[in-house]
Amino acid sequence: MNNTETNETFDVVFESENSSNSKGFKCNYDYCYEYIQVNNGTNNSYFADYKNGIVSIICNETGESLYSEIIK
Repeated sequence: MNNTETNETFDVVFESENSSNSKGFKCNYDYCYEYIQVNNGTNNSYFADYKNGIVSIICNETGESLYSEIIK
């Protein structure tokens, strides 16, 4: 791990076949993961609009997808 990795921020991104949206977060990974776990399967935020799509945690600095799951 290099020193820049400790300064990385993460966002939550919603995707379907036709569109995508991001929350615009600049948070730590754990916050984003907890956000998904608490809200997936609810009508909060974009979860209702992207039902059966994918929600992912993306590194803002690298664009790398670090976690994803199907939206319930």
